[in-house]
Amino acid sequence: MQLSSKSHWLPRMTIPTEKKRQLDQAAINCTISDARPWGDFKRSGMANFLSVAVPGYTGPSSRTVQRMLAKLYFQKQEDFKIELAKVPNVSITADLWQNARRRHYLCMTVHWLDSNFHLKGKVLSFRKFKGRHLAIRIRLHMKRIIAQYDLLNKITASTTDNGSNIKAATGQIRFFGVRFHCLAHALNLTIHKGLHLWPKKTKSTTGTQNVSDENNESIDFADDDASDDEIASDQNDEQAESDRSSDGEDDDDEQFDRDDDSSASSSSDNDDDTADFSSPLQMHDIGILMEKCRTIITTIRKSSILYETVHTLAIDSSIKAGLIIDMRIRWNSSYKMLQRLLLYQSVLDKLYDQLDSLPGITDKQRNKLFDAKLSGADYNMIQSLRRVLERFDEAIKVLSGQKYPTLSLTYAIVFSLLHYLNYQSADVLDNEIKDLLLDSFNKYMIRDGKEMALIRVSALLDSVINDLLTPEDKQAAETFIIKE
Repeated sequence: MQLSSKSHWLPRMTIPTEKKRQLDQAAINCTISDARPWGDFKRSGMANFLSVAVPGYTGPSSRTVQRMLAKLYFQKQEDFKIELAKVPNVSITADLWQNARRRHYLCMTVHWLDSNFHLKGKVLSFRKFKGRHLAIRIRLHMKRIIAQYDLLNKITASTTDNGSNIKAATGQIRFFGVRFHCLAHALNLTIHKGLHLWPKKTKSTTGTQNVSDENNESIDFADDDASDDEIASDQNDEQAESDRSSDGEDDDDEQFDRDDDSSASSSSDNDDDTADFSSPLQMHDIGILMEKCRTIITTIRKSSILYETVHTLAIDSSIKAGLIIDMRIRWNSSYKMLQRLLLYQSVLDKLYDQLDSLPGITDKQRNKLFDAKLSGADYNMIQSLRRVLERFDEAIKVLSGQKYPTLSLTYAIVFSLLHYLNYQSADVLDNEIKDLLLDSFNKYMIRDGKEMALIRVSALLDSVINDLLTPEDKQAAETFIIKE
């Protein structure tokens, strides 16, 4: 007699349609609010959790996610249009940058005062651009966004950097209002160009050498973009842990020292660790010093042995902050890098004392650190740079406020910094650094035309800044108001 076999099939637990809809909506809201990928719900750990917490529910499908996100997007867009329809005047910002693959990205934001005079702002558009004729395509895209949100004839001003493409794209006042050059970007250019913090490299028959950027007539936004390598090198201590390779010499040993066209040259090119800065200071001197600083920090951060040694020495000295690398697009990062190096001066001295006997360190790493070793004159230079750049750091903090208008503050910041740069202190080195900054400050920070006229008017109407206006500027502001 043959026994019949039965498969023990367990029916899949189902969830009522309405309940599944609610769960899908909650899952979508979760991914949006936490900025998570929808695929999180398909991962094994989450799937196991859902099978216990909500038996039968496996998360939203990709089609459901796409459909619901599109619906939410268009609903938010319509709500935003209704909100903007009640606003009589707005200003916009356009931030254009470029990644290491030469892809351009543009982010547009809109800003206005609500009925309670609270400053509000939202993102209008975020888009990637490829190909040529960038300025024309950016202008056409921005006009489409302006029309899409019914902002034509509402835009009183636009704020951008001073890149040639974005300047050309936003030059039409009737569409974009008066164009203001981002002051934080101008401060960044003032420091980098004036002090030659990022000397460019050019290929020659004798090799790679540093050259000054003589072509300052047309400032392209790419001058201040960072490559992926630059960005990767400025992570915090936890992120830097994953970047440190083994301490053997490998092909990636130069990765941290590479960026688009502003890499620090090898410290072996600068053998004179005892450079005398008593002679008139040159931009080249500062460029060499900055290269040495970056070489020290990147060499330490790329080696687990060096990093742990420095970390232990820092803890013994009650230092909690870590060494950081500056970035060209991070306005005050050069100041912070120098500030941290001063904090670590005694730690670095101890590291050099034991560097020859430290096990696991390659000759190449030792040579790089010894070639880049900072002398007493170097530390004096860093002290002076820190003191001067501290004023710019304070200015940037004031300009970075998101809860208050900053246009009137522009007047106070520009002319207080100008006064500081013109003031001769008792420190000769400080004065020489300020002299180097003064030319680039006048080039990038001093405004003219309608932009400057509106800055004066804003300062005139600000009860805090009003008293700082010179009689000439106050009269010019009053005349502008009468005429306009």
